[in-house]
Amino acid sequence: MFINSRKIFLFFIVLILHSHAIVHAQNITKIAGINYSGNTHFSGRELTGFINSKEGTVYSPQQFELDQKNILRIYQENGYMNCRITSSGAEFNFDSSAVTLYVSIDEGKQVLIGEIALSGNKLYTSAYLKEQMETKTGEVLNALRLGRDMSDIVGFYESKGYTFASVTVEEIEQYFEAGTEKLRLNIKIDENDQVKIDNIVVEGNTETKKEVIVREIALREGNTISRENLLEIKRRLENLGYFERVEQPKIIKYKNSTVLLIKVKEGNTNTFDGILGYVPPSPDEDRGYFTGLINLSIRNLFGTGRKVEARFKKEIKTTQELELRYLEPWLLGYPLNVSFDFLQRIEDSSYIRRKLSLKSDALISKRVTISAIFDFERVIPTVTSSLFTLFDSRLLSAGIEIRYDSRDYVYNPFSGLLYKTGYSAGQKKIYNTSQYPNIDIQRDFTVQKGNVDLDFYYSFFKRQSSLVGLHGIEIRSPRLETSDLFRLGGNNTLRGYREGQFLASRAAWCNVEIRYSLTRRSYAAAFYDFGYYLKPEDDLYNIPAQEGFLYGYGLGIRIETALGMFGVSYALGRGDSILEGKIHFGLINDF
Repeated sequence: MFINSRKIFLFFIVLILHSHAIVHAQNITKIAGINYSGNTHFSGRELTGFINSKEGTVYSPQQFELDQKNILRIYQENGYMNCRITSSGAEFNFDSSAVTLYVSIDEGKQVLIGEIALSGNKLYTSAYLKEQMETKTGEVLNALRLGRDMSDIVGFYESKGYTFASVTVEEIEQYFEAGTEKLRLNIKIDENDQVKIDNIVVEGNTETKKEVIVREIALREGNTISRENLLEIKRRLENLGYFERVEQPKIIKYKNSTVLLIKVKEGNTNTFDGILGYVPPSPDEDRGYFTGLINLSIRNLFGTGRKVEARFKKEIKTTQELELRYLEPWLLGYPLNVSFDFLQRIEDSSYIRRKLSLKSDALISKRVTISAIFDFERVIPTVTSSLFTLFDSRLLSAGIEIRYDSRDYVYNPFSGLLYKTGYSAGQKKIYNTSQYPNIDIQRDFTVQKGNVDLDFYYSFFKRQSSLVGLHGIEIRSPRLETSDLFRLGGNNTLRGYREGQFLASRAAWCNVEIRYSLTRRSYAAAFYDFGYYLKPEDDLYNIPAQEGFLYGYGLGIRIETALGMFGVSYALGRGDSILEGKIHFGLINDF
């Protein structure tokens, strides 16, 4: 008896649920169609595209009300300011499973802009501002276009130092002119005062001195500041290479003063790396020898912006190179940087080349630098050979360099241009011509050198950037020795070839890279390098001129490590098989 009662109970529960489902299904009403009347500017299909209630969807009275408001809004955006819906409703079928909606529209007349009235503007004339605006008289009022115009006007004021200027639409009124209804836009401009900096506050600089940061931003207390200034400050501080992160500077009103707040996070400015290699002895040698590279760079000495760099490289057993550099920024507080450079190269035990350089950089503007360069170069032969002649010589030269840099970030640019061009001329003197009485050669002659470098950066989509670099150099002289020639090949010129593999008096090359950013400073890249070189003939030993077209291609990566920016690439040169590629690597320094 108990079991039968439970079955009866379950039967009634199922019956109730089934009945509820039938009733629920019967209460669902779908839209069979929508009929519009009175509309001429928009077709019925266009109006249906503006709303959510569509044929085949579930009917919702609340949604239908919202759709009608949306139709009115769209008409008003298109100049039909007096548009109204005269009637609307829904007609159900016999069992309310379907409904046909209808909407009657009175569009009214399209109202165009008749007048744009500006008030409060003193810095710019109304005629000038109206000329810059997309919104024009005689056109339909477009809210999005008007919003862009207001933002542009604010930008004009900010560029002149009116950082707190504001622009608002005070009123949109309708009026009649010659019997035609039109719109009048009343736009109010509140220029406010130019923002003058009363105090500069720097936070996060645990090593770099505040005065170093202040001098680099090219802004002083009492100066006016604009939006472009704020963007430029961030760019300049990032490009110094001292900081891991630079926040966008802010202007803060504190009591009766205006404060420029700059927040930074110190980065790693000291780098040291070393690469050691060992070449085992050949069959005719008793001992092998070590090769390698040692690189030390201090780019912010004692937080003053001074830079020191030392580099030692031993390529083969008999060739080595030592380089020392020092930079003194803002000499005596003026925008003038002075750098000293010492280079010594022992070339295959045949000669020693020493070079002393003095370079003075005048910071003409935020992006333009003009440099004066003075060089003293000495070449001292260490062996005497019957196959070739090495002259004991001295070269004194002076030159000029112009540099333009608009890159957004020096370590991983996404936009901008880096352009450098230079020219130098010097007098070369040979001391030991008397040791070669059979050779007719001048004791004094001029050596000229010109070079141009252009790097263009552009980004096509997020995290991607492209580099196209164009470079050229030419050296002219009545006589050119090995020490005078340019060394082409390697990581900084044509990848896929040994460092300085080709000697040239004239060379041109192009670097093309497609980069994908891994972090703000790191990226992976595919590259293609190609170029041309010419080595002049040596009439003294009847050696013909040498020239060639070269290309290299490969993959590379640059990553940020605790030591600094480390780059490595694998490149194939012309005619190389996949296993004959060259590996180029090392720390990236920006001295």
